[in-house]
Amino acid sequence: MVLAFVDVGWLGSPVDVGTFVVVVTMFVYELRPRTRKLAAAVVALAREHLRVDADRLQDELDVDESEVKAVRATIVRDGREDGGGS
Repeated sequence: MVLAFVDVGWLGSPVDVGTFVVVVTMFVYELRPRTRKLAAAVVALAREHLRVDADRLQDELDVDESEVKAVRATIVRDGREDGGGS
């Protein structure tokens, strides 16, 4: 798609164009990191269940190991902390 041939009027008024820019900016800088964090949390949760192939899920969601470790909760068993290592 060549943006040079697109008129600003296709989107609507200048206010609509401004709203569009704000929404795209929010998506890029706020929602995408939250989505990555959610994907890391899903992988961390999947590692707790034996029936889920967590490594394949991690590859499918394209999540780094460091992101998974960052969201992994500390598990407390019998008064001792378990770092949750596999």
